[in-house]
Amino acid sequence: MTYKGVVKENTIILPEDAHLTNGTVVEVTVASTPVATENGVSTEELTERQALVARMKIFGEKLRGRNVNLGALILEAKDELEDRA
Repeated sequence: MTYKGVVKENTIILPEDAHLTNGTVVEVTVASTPVATENGVSTEELTERQALVARMKIFGEKLRGRNVNLGALILEAKDELEDRA
């Protein structure tokens, strides 16, 4: 069986549905070593955020000069997602 967890203060935090009895021997393999920046954000997360900001800027450029009702756009997207389900 395989579980993914997160290390917090040198303790591995597993998902709530992972039920291991005390004394169970486990083997830990580090998936990746995120490098924290000054504000505690990993470089991987920082890259993801930068990509999201770039996408938001492109979207904003498409809307420049238009009168857009964001509430209507959100409801439209919600309806579209519900139709896909």
